[in-house]
Amino acid sequence: MGKRKINWRLKVLLSILAGIIAVITLLFGITYNYFLGKLKSNDEKITYITFQESENKLKELLERASEKMSRFSMNDLAYEFGQDVVRDRKIQPIYLRSIIQEFDEILNSDSTLYSVALMNGDGRTILSTVEKKSRAGVEVISEELSELFAESKKAYPYVVWVSGNDLNTGNNGILYTAVNRPVIVGIKALNEEEKAEKDNFMLIALDEKEVRKCYNQAIYNDSDALLLDSRNQVISSTREELIDTFYIAEEGMRIIDYSLSYYGWRLLNVLPENMYLEEARDIRNFGIMIAVAAVLCMILIAAVWSKRYTKPIQTLMEQMDCVGKEQLDISEPIPEGWPELSELNRQFYHMVQRLKDYIDRLQKAEKEKSEEELLALQYQMNPHFLYNSLNSIRWMAMMTKNTKAADALVILSRIIEPVLRNPDFTWKLKDELDFLKDYIEMMSLRFDNCLEYQMECSEELYDEEFPRFVLQPIIENCFVHGKSCNTTKSITGHIIKEEDIFKIVIRNDGSPIDGDKLEELNIFLKSGQKTSSTIGLSNVYKRLRLLYGDTVRIWMESDIESTACYITFCNKIQKEMLEKNDW
Repeated sequence: MGKRKINWRLKVLLSILAGIIAVITLLFGITYNYFLGKLKSNDEKITYITFQESENKLKELLERASEKMSRFSMNDLAYEFGQDVVRDRKIQPIYLRSIIQEFDEILNSDSTLYSVALMNGDGRTILSTVEKKSRAGVEVISEELSELFAESKKAYPYVVWVSGNDLNTGNNGILYTAVNRPVIVGIKALNEEEKAEKDNFMLIALDEKEVRKCYNQAIYNDSDALLLDSRNQVISSTREELIDTFYIAEEGMRIIDYSLSYYGWRLLNVLPENMYLEEARDIRNFGIMIAVAAVLCMILIAAVWSKRYTKPIQTLMEQMDCVGKEQLDISEPIPEGWPELSELNRQFYHMVQRLKDYIDRLQKAEKEKSEEELLALQYQMNPHFLYNSLNSIRWMAMMTKNTKAADALVILSRIIEPVLRNPDFTWKLKDELDFLKDYIEMMSLRFDNCLEYQMECSEELYDEEFPRFVLQPIIENCFVHGKSCNTTKSITGHIIKEEDIFKIVIRNDGSPIDGDKLEELNIFLKSGQKTSSTIGLSNVYKRLRLLYGDTVRIWMESDIESTACYITFCNKIQKEMLEKNDW
């Protein structure tokens, strides 16, 4: 009893706490995700705005370089170099120095430029860099460089921009001096000659570090920014090890992708999720602190609530459990908790006492064998008081949200009603099955729904006259002698009628009965004698004998898997039919 009380009250407390925690968790989760979504949305908006500014800066940088290339393309020096009209070795040095001087002026006019080169289709090359490294000679044109030249001719008069690594100059070529560091190279065809060796190209290299300045304002919280070309190749990045590699999205990274309006380029902002969520940790930690404080407050409130509310309800449930076991000697409850609940306990106690007195009078009447006195005693109990009291208890249980006690009272009302209202000894078979169903439902509450029950009966028999309260004591034996309370019980049965003979079997999966004990039990049932283990069955046998005479038979069978009780009786005296025993 004490253990059940602790478990029940603990369940109430835990259910309240679980509900509060679930609500707090749900609200916190919704709020946290909402603010996290807002934070992501705002960061994306800020990043997009920053990338828009970066796009304009980068576009201005590229246009400025393209303008310088276009201006030089109209220079006579560029034309003469492409046509190779200066062949006099005496004036070639002066001519080359003039071109280099022009290149130096271009480099000095813009700090973002690293190198400038002029190259003929047959490989003749001249270049200059900001490091004052000027070179002239013949460059071996690689297959990659030849393809880039062909692409620039298709784009003429526009500039084609590529990574310096795409030129594939090698470490010994003349052009290597122009691309010996991360650069973005612009290639412009200066003319359109039919012969490749007459083609003239200008190359201008933008220092990648200077290009990076156009978008590095988009970096925050240790994020990385990348500039990708149309092939998904990294041509500029705040992580230098990624330059000239093909970018593959990494797991656990938050990526904001922004497409530029030119060349099919894209800007990416890449940040580890754990770094990104660091900004939301303060909100999360604050929310957790509030949730913990709320749970602690609810524990205190629930403890007070449990003492004032559940204790009197627990007392009521214990008394009801005793009544359900036909133990009517309950003690008078001590006033505790709410006065209204204490009053309900007191009324239930007095109701049970009156019920006990009523039962005592019925027992006396049965001993005197006076049917008239029995009927008089049955009507002495006022059922309205009992129903009103049960409804009052059920109402208060529902007000305190004790649905289990409320449901138990409803079922108890349905069980008690036919006992008090109907004085007849028989009723319809359907009434017996309905009464049995209510009783099973009450026992299911008691055993925490660890019960499997099935009764098979043809609906054609529902209107047949049937003795009252015959099946309930059999079912009760299944609970008393069946499996323990912690194990699921299984009760099955079926009812048939053949030539005015009712044949009933009720089977449960309880422990098997020893053979000698089973034989002794059947002898007692046949003789009508009572023992401590056969009181219920003996009472059923006695009542059936009074109604149907010696047509009644009750016996037990048991094996390893189950124990079964068999009952047969006949409305008419047909003893010869019982001898067939065709079960």
